[in-house]
Amino acid sequence: MSEPTATKTAFHDVAPLQGEALWFNGARQDVKLPGAWSDDAVSLVEVESTRGRATGLHTDPSHETFYILEGELLFHVAGEEVRAGAGRTIAIRMGVPHAFVILSDRARFFVVNAPGTQDRFFRAGGEPARHRDFDAAPAPDHERTASAAQEYGVELLGPPPFAGDAVRAVSG
Repeated sequence: MSEPTATKTAFHDVAPLQGEALWFNGARQDVKLPGAWSDDAVSLVEVESTRGRATGLHTDPSHETFYILEGELLFHVAGEEVRAGAGRTIAIRMGVPHAFVILSDRARFFVVNAPGTQDRFFRAGGEPARHRDFDAAPAPDHERTASAAQEYGVELLGPPPFAGDAVRAVSG
């Protein structure tokens, strides 16, 4: 999938429910600020997902900050677990093993990455989203995720480190 060209303007303006829309392992990802706009200094993605969706344990080649807008997530960071609801910020240094799972029926959150190359990983591992219907979301493609992870420096370390029935699907 080719990357859209980012216009270098003095500011970047994206309306609500706008941005490049992607499905990435069962989650809706709206790229609000592509890394290319800031010469890869930062990227901003709005994520919406449903109960039980989880990432596998992994590391990223960037600092990653989550700001929870709605819902509740459980993070596993460097061996510790932290619950995060609306208004909470979780910042994770690059290279630190982490994962999260959605605990609420739905969750919506911002993900900021610096450097801003994570949107390329989502684009390479996902596919364009033409709707917001989670029941019709494409099934996670773990081979595609693994290939994108290798290309963009995301190290996949293992399955989600969460117990019980909280985890419904694994993403990278």
